[in-house]
Amino acid sequence: MVAKRTERGREASQNDTAEAARAAAADADADGGTHSELDQGTGEPVGDAAEDAPDTDGGALLQQEIAGLRDQLLRLAADFDNYRKRATREQQEVREYGTNNVLNEVLPVLDNLDRALAHSEGDKSPVVAGVRLVVKQFHDVLSRFGVTSFASVGVPFDPERHEAVAQLPTGEHKPGTIVEELQKGYMLRDRLLRPARVVVAAAPEERAAEKAD
Repeated sequence: MVAKRTERGREASQNDTAEAARAAAADADADGGTHSELDQGTGEPVGDAAEDAPDTDGGALLQQEIAGLRDQLLRLAADFDNYRKRATREQQEVREYGTNNVLNEVLPVLDNLDRALAHSEGDKSPVVAGVRLVVKQFHDVLSRFGVTSFASVGVPFDPERHEAVAQLPTGEHKPGTIVEELQKGYMLRDRLLRPARVVVAAAPEERAAEKAD
């Protein structure tokens, strides 16, 4: 009888211990797994604890991607700003110099009117007076668009502004001086619109022959 009581007491104690272990496990689960389970070999978190550990490598990659995107945006903004400035400059040039072709077609008409007036010097007829008025209006309109003529006779030949069509041997003018203007030259603001066609003085033939000897 005594042995049976002792055995029953031992079984009851074991049952109580098992119940206490189960209760402790339940309490740990209720706390949300605050106690991390570690790998016995490496000491690193395993299971749910490993999933909750911060990913430092992923954060570094994310920062690199953000820095790369920021650099791309800065480059794109700089390219767009350069494009905007270039487009503005081109539009300005079109407004100021886009009439070149039209003006070059109009200038020969003005040349013919100037030649007609040159051959009617001293003529007091109303027709000639009307042509003079038209020529004046013509020049006034061109000047409003920035077109102006420039004088050539008596100045040294400038290949940037003059087109030499002939040479005239003479001792009255220094060689290289323009002695006659066959067609007026015009400027469009600060650019050459059309060069003047001119005759340039050259050394007399006798003097040229002496230099050759």
